[in-house]
Amino acid sequence: MVPSRVQAHQQNRPVALEHPWVPWLVALALASGVGGVVLALPRAGIRPSAKGLVQISWQSLLGTTGSAAFRSAGRHETVPLVNRGGTFLPRAALAPGIKGTAYVRLDGPSLLAWLPWDHRTLRLAVTTPQAPRLTQSHALRLLNGTVKAKFTHPITEIAYTVAGRTHIKALAHPRTVVTLALDPVTPGAHGVFEVAVRSRTWQRLGPAEALSWSTLPFLAAKASTAAPIRPSAPLTLHFTSPIANAHLSAWRVIPPTPGQWSKENSTTYRFTPSTPYGFGPGALVAAEIPAGPKGPVAMNGSYLAKATKIEWTTPPPSVLRLQQLLAEEGYLPVSWQAATASSQISTASAQDRAIYHPPSGHFHWKYANLPAALHALWTPGKMSVMTKGAIMQFERVNHLPVDGIAGPQVFAALIRDRLKGSTSPDGYSYLSVTESQPETLELWVNGKLTLKTLANTGIPATPTYLGTYAIFERLRFQIMRGKNPNGVPYADPVSWINYFAGSDAVHGFYRASYGFPQSLGCVELPLAVASTVFHAVHYGTLVTVNPVGVPPAPAVVHPRGSTPSPKVSKSPKGA
Repeated sequence: MVPSRVQAHQQNRPVALEHPWVPWLVALALASGVGGVVLALPRAGIRPSAKGLVQISWQSLLGTTGSAAFRSAGRHETVPLVNRGGTFLPRAALAPGIKGTAYVRLDGPSLLAWLPWDHRTLRLAVTTPQAPRLTQSHALRLLNGTVKAKFTHPITEIAYTVAGRTHIKALAHPRTVVTLALDPVTPGAHGVFEVAVRSRTWQRLGPAEALSWSTLPFLAAKASTAAPIRPSAPLTLHFTSPIANAHLSAWRVIPPTPGQWSKENSTTYRFTPSTPYGFGPGALVAAEIPAGPKGPVAMNGSYLAKATKIEWTTPPPSVLRLQQLLAEEGYLPVSWQAATASSQISTASAQDRAIYHPPSGHFHWKYANLPAALHALWTPGKMSVMTKGAIMQFERVNHLPVDGIAGPQVFAALIRDRLKGSTSPDGYSYLSVTESQPETLELWVNGKLTLKTLANTGIPATPTYLGTYAIFERLRFQIMRGKNPNGVPYADPVSWINYFAGSDAVHGFYRASYGFPQSLGCVELPLAVASTVFHAVHYGTLVTVNPVGVPPAPAVVHPRGSTPSPKVSKSPKGA
């Protein structure tokens, strides 16, 4: 601590007696023989005090200190001083940095009060200590609320004002660093409060200073990679700060996957699947991590601001392998045969490997008699509406969401059924509609034309969607509502409904006659015929609507067991 600026009037030297006739008086007193007392001349000094304003040192057999005071320079302000064992403190608080003079009177023994030297005054020019100042304008506020304020010189008391409320903290011992207790806060917070301090207990507080503060940033986490990961690869994530308590039991992997979390280092955690299938192909996997103190807590006390969802993806499966499984299990109008006996896959681990590396083999048409339009929809190794329809039918049979997407659940079920030898419980059905009049609908089941009937399609103002689509919704009955082209609302009772494109459906509806455009987009059938069609088709059954000018497609006869394309469908390496 830098000492107070003090101009010592006496330069800390013993004060000499101010009257030249003192020796004569002493001789006179000794000569008088009062009490037989021999007195030594008092020697006294005054200097600055580390605790008070000034302190004195003197030697006297029977003398005492008398009144003491501080008089400010130019202000004509006098403050009494209190003696505390030779150290003199102001009776009233003094402002920091005030110049003035300290006066201390020395009194001799009362029996010699008549002697001229009995009353003497020591003087010292002093300046009260300057108020300590903050050494920084910004401080870190810990999450428990504590802030460390640092000052240029030791302080004995601090007053700090937070949110309009003033707190005062007295220190047992002067020091330059003070820990202030504020309310707990969250990461990512910031603010400002004012502090005022004094370096002596007898001083007034110095001017207030602003101290801004901020807390640690919130904890954050991210995936180790944005690229797709292998289905059996671990999920790896990194935190921005070392973790003290991860609370792993509160973390979730979505979709639920067998496996376990582990700590790689202070900032890295991994979830490792416990099965070779892992997350499966074409998966969107997420780790959900809770926020706040119930989630991961860093060593510095920080935590996540909000529940965090970190996502990974796995590569999509081989379309060729997907088609092989669907064909083996009877969901396509083609069958598949492995090229060699070694290409047969009989274990789960081999099936998992084949997802991305399908074996070589051949596709064959299952039926000798098929519509040409259906034949044109098949391309080995390429996703098409035929493959999508087969996926939808498989999903319906396995009680999965019917969306036509071969995600991890679909592939897991395909592999399970293949290993069990399960196949489709239904035949392969197909609907072909022509808008060439008379308009007709053909029902094909397992390569045979089982039904041909007159039908109605959409009028020019609301035409039926052209092309090939898979049935995605089936209802036995519904009140269809909407508006006619003239704006008049309708609410029609409709039965045996098979939606295939938007709001277009194949369904039963009573008309006086059939075979020409009458509907608002749907393919209308006589009610009895619609019931037969409804019970012959399924989710994923393909519906082809041919435009005007395209007559019903003649069947294309394939010798039973012939290949569906000129080339053998072999799986390219790494497909």
